Amino acid sequence: MLNAKTQSSQNGEAAGSAFSIQPLPPLLPGDHLLYDIRSPWRDPIGWAMDRAIKLKTWSDVAHIEVFAGDPIAPGHLYSTASRSAGVDLYPFRSDGLVYVLRPSQWDEAEADKYFQRIARGQKYDWLGLLCFTLAVHQGSFHKMFCSEYARNLDRAAGCPSFAETWPGDKTAPGSYLMSPAFGLIYDCDLDYAVPDGTADWRKAA
Repeated sequence: MLNAKTQSSQNGEAAGSAFSIQPLPPLLPGDHLLYDIRSPWRDPIGWAMDRAIKLKTWSDVAHIEVFAGDPIAPGHLYSTASRSAGVDLYPFRSDGLVYVLRPSQWDEAEADKYFQRIARGQKYDWLGLLCFTLAVHQGSFHKMFCSEYARNLDRAAGCPSFAETWPGDKTAPGSYLMSPAFGLIYDCDLDYAVPDGTADWRKAA
């Protein structure tokens, strides 16, 4: 699924095993991409859903995806995510990207196995979103929303993003900003990227 070979991208030259997308720092497969709300003019339904997620999760983050490199063709970058169409491989988008987090541990082979064999093709868990309103206590089986997918992918990849018993359908996109398992490598509000994601940084409440 995820190919980290040195390739040139549509927006810049890759360095080493990372993919360089200007003005972002070089990205690696497994980097977690956190997004703000979508445009109300391009996607009014998505915009309304994103605003509701931000409101109910007390965060400035509405969506999360996991960077996948260029698994199909050199220079064509992708991420894996659960979008409204379900879990799949999607073209990478920088529009609306507010943070990039790099995991301290990531087993790409196991992440790929989980994506291909279990997650890919699952529908979006609309019912699961109600977990954040306390209207339900558990989402739908064999369906996942964005951060639920990211949490389950983390488990497969050996990334201790949250306590082992913490369920994916209780994980909000903004929760990742408080996880000690990640380093910040990009913040859209800063004029620079944090080198190598090594800074001990947490989003202030």
